[in-house]
Amino acid sequence: MQPGDSLFVHPGLKVRPCEWGYGVFTDEAIPEGTILEECHYLKAPFQTLRTSPLSDYVFNIEWGPHEEDRGGEWVALVFGFGSIYNHAPEPNVSYYRGYQRGHAPKDVFTFYALRDIEPGEQLCISYGENWWNTRGQEMP
Repeated sequence: MQPGDSLFVHPGLKVRPCEWGYGVFTDEAIPEGTILEECHYLKAPFQTLRTSPLSDYVFNIEWGPHEEDRGGEWVALVFGFGSIYNHAPEPNVSYYRGYQRGHAPKDVFTFYALRDIEPGEQLCISYGENWWNTRGQEMP
């Protein structure tokens, strides 16, 4: 990332109240494949957050081939709207870590549309089966 480069946030994203507290919504049609947001994040050993309310908001980290494996279980506390996307069994959004846009590599989470999203829809990701299992629940 070059000095002055900004992280991207789609202008149509809005945070609104919903049945789970807050969620991410759009007032615009968003085509499949559209990048929705790039988010900074904080890496931490999961054991430091295990008993914290923050444990519900972290993403597991799997070390990529270009990274040093730090050993143990590490998680990311994702900033921006990253920790506000709610779960859906059939999500309309997914994400990946370590996206490179242009020539400047960035260590970010990038969220993108899995399918066309209609105005007024809530944008949801899948928390994954492990998230539910570690809480003694079945994935809805």
